[in-house]
Amino acid sequence: MRGLVVNESMKIYSQKLTWILLLLLVAITIAASVVGKTDGIKTNTGNWRAETTQLVRQYEERLKISELSSTLRADAENKLMIAEYRLVNDIPTPPGNPWSALLNFSGLVEIVIIFAIIIAADMVAGEYTAGTMKLLLIRPHSRTKILFSKYIAVSLFAIVMLALLVVCGYATNVMLYGPSDIHKTDLFLNQHGQIIQQKVVMQVIKMYGLSIFPIMEYVTFAFAISTILRNSALSVGISLFIMIAGNSMIEVTAKMEWLKYLPFANSDISLYLFNLPARPEMTLSFSISVLIVYIIALSLISWLIFTKRDVSM
Repeated sequence: MRGLVVNESMKIYSQKLTWILLLLLVAITIAASVVGKTDGIKTNTGNWRAETTQLVRQYEERLKISELSSTLRADAENKLMIAEYRLVNDIPTPPGNPWSALLNFSGLVEIVIIFAIIIAADMVAGEYTAGTMKLLLIRPHSRTKILFSKYIAVSLFAIVMLALLVVCGYATNVMLYGPSDIHKTDLFLNQHGQIIQQKVVMQVIKMYGLSIFPIMEYVTFAFAISTILRNSALSVGISLFIMIAGNSMIEVTAKMEWLKYLPFANSDISLYLFNLPARPEMTLSFSISVLIVYIIALSLISWLIFTKRDVSM
């Protein structure tokens, strides 16, 4: 099995597309870090109390907007609470540092998801398109081992991209802000809505560590569609559509309770780190459990279809 996984990984890294995606990920990460640093310079006046007071006014004005969605309203309320807590307890905003910067562009995880979808969608369908599937199946390995070696290889590739994002982002921000103490703390909200002072590095670990679950969700979707339809383009298109539609479902879930059992309503794990669940009763463990159930179910469907289908070329 290990040999099959190594072989499938070599196939991934031997493609020009793979290296284009990796280089593009690095370029986007560096650009996001530079933009974040530039914006920080523009807003930094050197007087943290004046800056925080201005933020309080901005959040109060935002909360007056009646059309504001429930998630954006909760986000503004949480940020207002933390800003007021700073002023009351005389806790200045920590200066720019690499760890805080990593939290600010956690949205780049979606880039990792998109790139992983592109590779996952071609893992099985690409063999049919190239006409190599029949040659692969005549080897002395079961279809089960062949399928899951492909799945493991693309999953490892997705994790490598996530690690590259974090390492490249941290290295770039070290050059922009200078090295930072790993014991640096800041104010955050816990799952009960209480303000706590916590190490920033711990939030970074939680953020990117837990993002493995939504990444694996979409990798599994793309892989399953690739196995079922045997068409890379359709697999990418359907998976990206599901991803875009899924992001909008998080807002709708606040109004329709049954949607919380769909994987898309649970795909943004970062919401829990900022105390912004789609519904009050939803928890981090609930969302992770839902994602794991769908990952297992889609993997089983892929396995059943791949092992039972006749290959005629």
